[in-house]
Amino acid sequence: MSIATMNEAFQSRRDFVVDALNAMPGVSCQSPKGAFYVFPNIAGVVRDLGIDKAYAALPAEIQATTSPSTLFQMFLLWQYCVATMDRKSFGQIGTKGMHFLPLSIATGLEDLKIGMQRMAEAINDKEGFARFFEAGEHFA
Repeated sequence: MSIATMNEAFQSRRDFVVDALNAMPGVSCQSPKGAFYVFPNIAGVVRDLGIDKAYAALPAEIQATTSPSTLFQMFLLWQYCVATMDRKSFGQIGTKGMHFLPLSIATGLEDLKIGMQRMAEAINDKEGFARFFEAGEHFA
């Protein structure tokens, strides 16, 4: 496979994922110029699913080990089988109150399509998040 072919594949994946994310209520994502990650802002999802309120209700010792974006990350992983990263993976300096969820595009387009479909379902699953939070597992 040539470098040009690989570059086209990554651009196609990036464009697909950025467009899919921007079509989701509560999510906004700029198109990165390089790298294998996109960095959607999920602040609207944090608000709409009540993740911000759930996080605020956690004891301080649990708050210290997680974040609202991490709670959504764990909800996606455990309830929707979508693996993402959270802001802690890319450093935390100056990110308090920010809700970014880095996503890798270094996988096949079909897997990305499944992931985006599942994420679109998850951001509308307020009852599912409430059950996940109530279970009290997988917060970090």
